[in-house]
Amino acid sequence: MRLLITGGRGFIGGRTALYLKEKYPNSDIIITTTKNEDLPAWCSAFNTLNMSLSDEQSIKRAVNGADAIVHLAALNEIDSMREPVSAMRINAEGTFRLLRAASEHGVRNFVYFSTIHVYGENLALPLITEDTPIRPYHPYATTHAAAEGFVDQFRRYNAMNTVIFRLSNAYGAPADRAVNRWSLVFNDLCRQAVTHRALTLKSSGRQYRDFISIHDVTRAVGHFIYELNGQWGDGLFNLGGECPMTILEAAGHVARVYEKTYGREISEIKVGEAVSSDAFLNPTNYSIEKIKETGFQPEGGMDDEIRRCLSLCEGFVERA
Repeated sequence: MRLLITGGRGFIGGRTALYLKEKYPNSDIIITTTKNEDLPAWCSAFNTLNMSLSDEQSIKRAVNGADAIVHLAALNEIDSMREPVSAMRINAEGTFRLLRAASEHGVRNFVYFSTIHVYGENLALPLITEDTPIRPYHPYATTHAAAEGFVDQFRRYNAMNTVIFRLSNAYGAPADRAVNRWSLVFNDLCRQAVTHRALTLKSSGRQYRDFISIHDVTRAVGHFIYELNGQWGDGLFNLGGECPMTILEAAGHVARVYEKTYGREISEIKVGEAVSSDAFLNPTNYSIEKIKETGFQPEGGMDDEIRRCLSLCEGFVERA
């Protein structure tokens, strides 16, 4: 199996590459980067290619010879809001370019990571299934919804096996400290715990999220590519952890794991101002029954992921 992971140096991409290499050691895994950089030691186990979703030639070089693609390269939610035009060009149009090149080169299997936020404020509904109408409004969500359409187009008309994961909120340690996703809830809390021994929330902390461990995310990729082998049905699956939790509860959990791990107390958990909207102030019932019917079951492992993230954050103290 020759597998291409776009965004393979990112938060999910790096952990996915490491998991798949350990679980399926005979795989030839290629990860893409967007610039010349000094790569961390863990990347030595993989072939690396520079690829830009705006550059047709670099895309064609990357997909050539691949059996499957896991597409994770995209502008994140912060950059998408700041640069919505770039988000459309990269997240949506870039996905189309990648699909077209993959089809032309005979790539049979394509895994795309979308987001729970394509449902918009529907997250307050009693139950969210794949049949729930989508109503994206944030540039990150609208561009992923557009990309979903392209993915489904190639499934229907280009005889490509595709799967779309609508991912909820992944938590856990990135492959290395240089992965710039420390604004994510659990990552931010772990960094604060290690560097300040106090936690400050940017909101009231009352908002609910559905959390899934990054380990379970990587397991889902392996399950579909290596176990189901292209038998992906209609190719649309919610991917969550069946773990609804408020931000304040997440902070309390990080504090408890920190205190147990280091034998030191978190001095304070400080909350911010109440949010103006109550759209996410009810537990999110994010149904993953459809993906569970394929044989996938989330394992959780929150404490282990927090400990791993805390350990990685120790490097921030050393650099200070």
